[in-house]
Amino acid sequence: MTALLTAVIAVGVLAGCSEKTGGTAGTTLTTGGGQTSTAPTSESSSSGLSIAKFADKPCDLLTEAQVAKLGEVAAPKTSTSTLGPKCTWEGKDILKNSTYVVYATVDQDVEAMVDRVKTNPIFTEKKIGDVRVFINDSTDGVIHCRAIIEVSKTDSATVDADIAAEERAAKPACTEAESVAAMVIETLKG
Repeated sequence: MTALLTAVIAVGVLAGCSEKTGGTAGTTLTTGGGQTSTAPTSESSSSGLSIAKFADKPCDLLTEAQVAKLGEVAAPKTSTSTLGPKCTWEGKDILKNSTYVVYATVDQDVEAMVDRVKTNPIFTEKKIGDVRVFINDSTDGVIHCRAIIEVSKTDSATVDADIAAEERAAKPACTEAESVAAMVIETLKG
């Protein structure tokens, strides 16, 4: 009986070592609920997105029509930060109009960026279409919220939504960040 059991186990182990065809190289990750997902091992995005043409023009991550949906904002201003080039649409009246910032980040490990915010009181991972987005805030998500958009393993776009006092009831910060992230993804998809 023991010999039969050993033979069955050996066949099972050998079957697991058989050659497989097709598919893509990746790392299997265990997610919540015992589900698994495969993360590509290449630097390219599984969604086919690229931040390259926006790396020097972060204001182009939102179209004029998309910016019009933000409300009363001033003309965009570009600058740089630790996340890379950024574009700021400041509310025309700081009490009445919210401010939005979009960053184009190149050559920074997205998983490392996400690891730094996973313990924030507000943290949610979701997919918008086929793109991973990480919504987070270090406090309560009422005044400010951030969305990190995974473009590839090393490239991302980030959205900050800073909600003006008079708009807080109508515009929850994290909902706004997610909404603007969806617009950025639409632009990236062209």
